Amino acid sequence: MRISFILSSLWLSGGVRVIVEYANRLTARGHQIALVVPGDTLDPDMLNEMDTRVSVRQTRLARGPRSNVLQMIRLMWSLARAVPPSDVIVSTHTPTTAASLLAGRLLRRGRLVWLYQDYREMFIGRPYEDWLMRHALRWHKCALTVSDYSRRELTTYSPGKVIVVGEGLSHPELFHPLSDESYHHASSQKTILFLGDMRPRKGLPDFLQAANLIYERLRDIKLLIVSKEDCQIESSVPFEYIYRPTRVELARLYATCDLFVSASWWESFGLPPLEAMACGAPVVLTDSGGVREYARHEENCLMGPARDPAALAGAMWRVLNDPTLARRLAANGPPTAARFTWDRAVDRFEAAIADLVKPNSQMTSVHADSVSGL
Repeated sequence: MRISFILSSLWLSGGVRVIVEYANRLTARGHQIALVVPGDTLDPDMLNEMDTRVSVRQTRLARGPRSNVLQMIRLMWSLARAVPPSDVIVSTHTPTTAASLLAGRLLRRGRLVWLYQDYREMFIGRPYEDWLMRHALRWHKCALTVSDYSRRELTTYSPGKVIVVGEGLSHPELFHPLSDESYHHASSQKTILFLGDMRPRKGLPDFLQAANLIYERLRDIKLLIVSKEDCQIESSVPFEYIYRPTRVELARLYATCDLFVSASWWESFGLPPLEAMACGAPVVLTDSGGVREYARHEENCLMGPARDPAALAGAMWRVLNDPTLARRLAANGPPTAARFTWDRAVDRFEAAIADLVKPNSQMTSVHADSVSGL
């Protein structure tokens, strides 16, 4: 099949990595894949992760300010025109649903599918995107989501066909516990790993505040803060800032930390805590929605409310001071992560698309429980 994905950008992010994984694996299965992106948004790191057979089609028009509605309309038209004739056109971010409408309905380039990885809070104060989120399902044949949390959210906006396809753990050959545990005994200092950026909803200020509460009682800790962006960090707690580590470096950080913490307010899935689990790190996270796909409180993580630094600090303190709890969470992480494979996710994605292009196909909304193994 000819499948075209419309992206808001090809900059490094968790959502873009999901699309690249789907593109690469669908290409390996013999499909013809195109990624359609604004012309000024190519990230060399993402291009290096892509199968060379995946076609990247850039618009001549660059992205403009979100507040400029006219510029946004022109960009959507430019993206629509860049879509090649396709069996299926996939919107990958709420703003691109407008481009898919133009490409599919006006230019008749293909059937429309929405790969929904967003959440309503992402577009607070952005009425254009908020309107699209609430209405775009009406002009798509179906929507595919990465979690049941997203499925339930999307179906509250308007009726339509929604299927959970999920996502998988990339590079399982890298993301696993290390066989040599001596690294934990080289120093008495406890290391706490955080991965995120400066957007408030990623919870970095909440994490720093929680870490400071820990530091008042436990001085022998060090923070490891990983980001894809240049972050301006101020903290009384000793920390090391790590900018864009390689996958190999990130896997080792997960596997050698004493605690991994995610303080995100909202996620459609939330991959970093699952990667940390795969590497045998004890995990503390906030209930950001999509993490419910794999997070089980007191079993493979400690989960608490978002935007509550005191509660976050309490969970961190428990893990750092209870070796039995830490070992239990660490031991239950790898079996959890092993259930989330890209082969299974692509199987579900491919089946949904294949069903869509069948003549007179009748697709129905699917609950995550019916696709066991997510």
